[in-house]
Amino acid sequence: MPLFDGALRLSVNAFAIDDGHEIALIDTGSSNAWHPTMGFLPRALSEAKIAVDRIRTVAFTHTHLDHIHGLIRPDGRDGFPQLARLLVPRPELDMFRSVARLSRFHDRAEPLDPGQRLSANIEAIAAPGHEIGHTCFRVTSGGETLLVWGDLVHVPSLQFDRPEVAWEFDANQDQARTTRLRILDLAADSAWCVAGAHLDSPGVGKVSRTETGFRFEPL
Repeated sequence: MPLFDGALRLSVNAFAIDDGHEIALIDTGSSNAWHPTMGFLPRALSEAKIAVDRIRTVAFTHTHLDHIHGLIRPDGRDGFPQLARLLVPRPELDMFRSVARLSRFHDRAEPLDPGQRLSANIEAIAAPGHEIGHTCFRVTSGGETLLVWGDLVHVPSLQFDRPEVAWEFDANQDQARTTRLRILDLAADSAWCVAGAHLDSPGVGKVSRTETGFRFEPL
């Protein structure tokens, strides 16, 4: 993650999970609610040949602005016109419902709890620290596992090698540190693929151990 004019470049990723029938989307990016270099999810979906009408479920890892605002396109239209389920971590429902720009979705939001399944192959896993309800999603298919881990790691160039380093925007830095170490251990020992909101694009890879920390190997 290089520096540009003294600032870190931060990738912002969302992940579409296609079961062959419909698509569940984990996080939605920031739309036009943050920096002008972000909010390109509609273009990315188009490039991936993913029709937004097939996205019936949207689930959030947490409710920070770079994860939720993509519900609404920059032109004001709904990002996902066939949306049937909108899942928000239960401890953050009030936070989501305080976002005025997303008022049309406030009553549609349903609570998401650890252990809850979005489908037969997608399970929510508690990962608090970065935010009170921060959630990962374990996706299983064909004997393989992918862990969509949200904001577990923000600065890949630093936090794999030194996972004890906290991030300024972690709501509870001690808890975030403990969660990061626990899940990195799990991902490395289980040889799972991982997908992170702030891993360098495309944001998917594997974690392995080093003598002092971990290494991320992009796929």
